Amino acid sequence: MRLQRILATSLVPLTILLLFLLVFENRVVLPSWLQVAGRMHPLLLHFPLVMLVVYCIWILFIPKKSIEENTRKSVGDWLLLLSAFSAVLTALMGLFLSREPGYDAEALSWHKWTGIIVSVLAVIWYYFRDAINRSRVTAVLTSAVSFVAILIAGHQGAGITHGQNFLFAPLLPEKQEKFVPIEEAIVFANLVQPIFEAKCLSCHNSNKAKGELVMETRELLLKGGKTGVLWDTTTADLGLLMHRVHLPLEQKKHMPPQGKPQLTDDEVQILYYWIRSGADFERKVVDLPPTDTLRLLAEARLIKSEVASYDFEAADAKTIASLNNSNRLVAPLALESPALAVSFYNKGFFNSEELKALLKVKDQIVSLDCSFMPLKEEDFSTIAQFSNLRTLLINFTPVSGKNLGELKGLKHLKVLSLAGTQVSNDQLTTLESFPALQKLSLWNTAFTPTELEALKSKKSRIKFETGMRTDTMVMKLNEPIFDNEELVFTNPINLKLKHYINGVEIRYSTDGKEPDSVQSPVFDKNTLIDKNTTVKAKAFKKGWISSDVSSKFFFRSTYTPDSVILVSPPDPKYNFGAKILVDKYKGEVSGLNGQFLGYSKNNMEVMLLFKEGITAKNVTISALRNISPYIMPPVSVEVWGGESAGSLKLLGKIKPTPATKEDIMAEILPLEISFAPANYKCLKVVAVPVSKMPDWHPGKGDKGWVFVDEILIN
Repeated sequence: MRLQRILATSLVPLTILLLFLLVFENRVVLPSWLQVAGRMHPLLLHFPLVMLVVYCIWILFIPKKSIEENTRKSVGDWLLLLSAFSAVLTALMGLFLSREPGYDAEALSWHKWTGIIVSVLAVIWYYFRDAINRSRVTAVLTSAVSFVAILIAGHQGAGITHGQNFLFAPLLPEKQEKFVPIEEAIVFANLVQPIFEAKCLSCHNSNKAKGELVMETRELLLKGGKTGVLWDTTTADLGLLMHRVHLPLEQKKHMPPQGKPQLTDDEVQILYYWIRSGADFERKVVDLPPTDTLRLLAEARLIKSEVASYDFEAADAKTIASLNNSNRLVAPLALESPALAVSFYNKGFFNSEELKALLKVKDQIVSLDCSFMPLKEEDFSTIAQFSNLRTLLINFTPVSGKNLGELKGLKHLKVLSLAGTQVSNDQLTTLESFPALQKLSLWNTAFTPTELEALKSKKSRIKFETGMRTDTMVMKLNEPIFDNEELVFTNPINLKLKHYINGVEIRYSTDGKEPDSVQSPVFDKNTLIDKNTTVKAKAFKKGWISSDVSSKFFFRSTYTPDSVILVSPPDPKYNFGAKILVDKYKGEVSGLNGQFLGYSKNNMEVMLLFKEGITAKNVTISALRNISPYIMPPVSVEVWGGESAGSLKLLGKIKPTPATKEDIMAEILPLEISFAPANYKCLKVVAVPVSKMPDWHPGKGDKGWVFVDEILIN
């Protein structure tokens, strides 16, 4: 056939060209159109590999008697010819692609030579196919050599594209992710680095360093790539990494590139808060404040990992329910987890039988808190039967610790807290024999300061937590905590504030000023909130440094629309339905929890309909400002109203204060538009996004975003 002759004849000059370019590649200058052809290498590389494998199967395993000889030979010749031709083309394109920067020379050399060997072998096999296939031994040997060459070339190519040892990684147990307890977890090693490995290393490794960026070690991460360092906490968007992550997916510089696995919302938040907190490579999760966002993200992820690590069955739900009473709480450690956490909280009803009742779920208990209970020494024999116990808290109990040795059979026990007990140094010697114990809390015990310091300096695998002496220290109070579950209310609500230190006086303000210790009102349980209000609170106590200010905005929503219509559609990535605008559920400042509608290419236009007329005098939209991912206050907000959609008139318009480069912290802004009260059945809200990011922003000239999570009518 003519086509077959043309393809066969072209094999020789193409192979000569391939070998010529291989020898003289350093002296050859490629035009741009050949660079484009080189980038087609990944598109074609699978074709010759598959065709060659199919050909081997055809000649070795298809019985000769099952197919007419001429048909068998014709099909085989075509398979081999297409294999050889496409292999040479793929190798040529690979040579062109190899001239681009960003690839490790050694890994590239191996892949280049093995790929060319496969193509040359296919060409030789085609021209001498009759002689080779005449003997089954030579056919099998040639097939085996081809298969090995394909495997090596594929392995080297996968290593360049996806990272070292990509092909065989699933077979190597040391590469499998291991569970790390929260108390041992390091923010970078156990949260940040796995994100880089899963989503970044395929393009930024020592074999394939796109943009001259390698992300395999902390030194290389700090070095950055040809466009600069990866993060800078002094800039508004925290530097190059977060800037690229937050670019719209369709933009060329968005990372990871379109078509690659994208970062999840949680992963973006972990990177953001890690960088914002200083990008510390050594900080432990437990060293973060309990309410720190990064710690909460870490705990959620690590608890999920811990849940997956349990190898025991869940207890019967009815049994668990029967164990809960006015003194004892038994509950799963996390959703869908077989592990149980047990807490006792009423010492007047506690006794040994209450503890023994837990033997019904002894295999599922991983955390036990008997703090402040009248625990007895003989109760340790019961606790010793909770075979999967990880955490045991017996703080401020009357035990002396003489029976602590009974617990050494708990092979999973990692945390033991003996604060406020009468345990002595003699009883602690037995703890060294506990197989898994890692942390022991001894604060507020009878140990002298000298003994405590000796314990802390002791070279032991157990970490001793002995607390600190505060009789010579002046300490700063923590911020007051807002205890209101809902930030959006319809009827007036009581303000709820609390502090964990006794004797603290909490003062607050609702006029935007910082509370002081003299003129600001003292919080009490009768404080009411009945309108849109910013509440600022501060804690004071004699002998202590006053706290920082904590602040919350409370939204009032008098009317709920009967229906909500999105006149203009949000961006598909941030379209979670119209109902989230009136569900009275506030979004988080990260803006990535599925509670914000996002607009960029067009204005936000939302129609609010009421079957019965309402007397409204203001509308508030809750909008996010987070300048790093291009989320800006709207240029303007308009409210239109009337009896129907066809009879609307402009009720009010505001132009929110534009963001500045100093607005580094993400914040939810209440944008309120007031107007003359009247009866309305239809309201329309229009918010206009920033058309061009300002000159001070790294994305200057690009479109901005408007993110809105609630529209409230009063």
